[in-house]
Amino acid sequence: MKEISEYKLTNDVTVGQLQTWMDEETDHSKTEIIKLIRHRFEYRYLKHIKCIDSGFLTMAVSCFVIETLQSFREGEPDTNGIGQRMFKNFFKNEQDNFPDFNEEISSEFYKHIRCGILHQSETTNAWRVLRVGKLLDKTEFSINAELFLESLDKSVNKYLEELTHLEYNSALWKNAFIKLKDICENCKRKTL
Repeated sequence: MKEISEYKLTNDVTVGQLQTWMDEETDHSKTEIIKLIRHRFEYRYLKHIKCIDSGFLTMAVSCFVIETLQSFREGEPDTNGIGQRMFKNFFKNEQDNFPDFNEEISSEFYKHIRCGILHQSETTNAWRVLRVGKLLDKTEFSINAELFLESLDKSVNKYLEELTHLEYNSALWKNAFIKLKDICENCKRKTL
């Protein structure tokens, strides 16, 4: 079995390289870490769903992005048992991009869209995913998946821009490091 440091996080970046960048805390390493985080969002999720002609699939993958982004923001290794809080915090933090997603809507979204899609392969409680109309229509209980994706893309870019301008000792960077260390840890094989 190969060393953990040899495992690839991307085609070009190994766990060892990421660990070195986190230890160095230089401007160069900051740039490389941000590129790695951008790569994770873009090549795992966003690039692919931008080409898909399915609002339903777009929303399913968007839910992955929200949980991943919020776990970076909050420094949570995983969202097991705290998913609803993560969505609530995401929509609260992203009011510029999701202006009508208040606390009530974030709870509805989590339960009837996120959990409905991921656990039952359908939305529940009359919620619908469309590819037309307003981002959120509270009267019709609908979400425009295309506009949702545009807003989500802005949220990811906002996060990366914040990292670019903050120092390593900021809470946002400390939380990112917690998540990144867990990503490295997940590359290890554990015995059952």
